[in-house]
Amino acid sequence: MDDLVKEVIPLLQYLIPGFVSTWIFYTLTSFKRPDTFGQIVQALIFTFVIHGVVTGIGVIFLWVGTKGFSLGIWDGKAQTSWAFFCSLVLGLLSCSLATNDKLHGWLRRRNVTKQSSYPSEWFCAFAQFDRLITLHLHDERRVLGWPAEWPPESANGQFVIHKPHWLHEDGKVAPFGAEYLLIDSAKVKWVEFSPASED
Repeated sequence: MDDLVKEVIPLLQYLIPGFVSTWIFYTLTSFKRPDTFGQIVQALIFTFVIHGVVTGIGVIFLWVGTKGFSLGIWDGKAQTSWAFFCSLVLGLLSCSLATNDKLHGWLRRRNVTKQSSYPSEWFCAFAQFDRLITLHLHDERRVLGWPAEWPPESANGQFVIHKPHWLHEDGKVAPFGAEYLLIDSAKVKWVEFSPASED
């Protein structure tokens, strides 16, 4: 049993940075967590990248050391510290790339992909079009307002609408009487985005 523990602990120490990056990514984004196997695969990919970066840092530090400028001892503690730091940076960087669509936008302009970085077309529409929306409810009523928050997918979650108003059939707007409205997405048939000129 002691031999097994001695073998498992170094393996866990090696893999933990990738799991930290994966945890950060799914905690800070609207992406749905994959099954356990999918999360393990993503953690292994992050682990591979992190340890590649740590190896590169070690080579640079050792090269700097040969030039007569010592930054300290490059031992197991230094590698573990840098691996943890890199896991934080990689997790936050992957969150940034997944939520701002800049990388995917750059790749789309070069015809590499047609995909966006957002978790769904639903989420993409709200993230790209910052404007007034009209929620068409199942009971034929309509609510007009600014989306402060929206569900990551259409099937479940809630809308938080800032400055909500009822929109009548004749097009007249009536104040709702509240600054914010929280409404279940299950009550919404479809969402209408106002033209950009009305922003």
